[in-house]
Amino acid sequence: MNEAMNIFLQAAKEREHIRPLIQHADLRVCLRCHDQAIQLIMKNGEIVALYHSENSEQTKNEIIGSLSAMKQLLEGKERLRVLEQQGELTVAASLRAALLLESIFYLTKARQPLVKIV
Repeated sequence: MNEAMNIFLQAAKEREHIRPLIQHADLRVCLRCHDQAIQLIMKNGEIVALYHSENSEQTKNEIIGSLSAMKQLLEGKERLRVLEQQGELTVAASLRAALLLESIFYLTKARQPLVKIV
């Protein structure tokens, strides 16, 4: 999950169209996968991940799921609510926070190389 998170963070920094979504956001979410927890903090237009945080129990927003579901979410291959409806993720967050997270994850998906048409 660390590798997928690093790719997500790099993609989020490269995408300028994400900045307006997180410019005024003050959101902390804990992503849990088996025994691993990563806190994702969005504040003042920045996205930061805390990998070894002891304060992960203090977050109101939490996403719990398998490694494959988390990878799909972080890579933007599947939307948050779809994974939740399929039972692959459990989301404990307000609807507003869940929609913001879904938008950010989906908009930072890895770019597919464009096929060159000759």
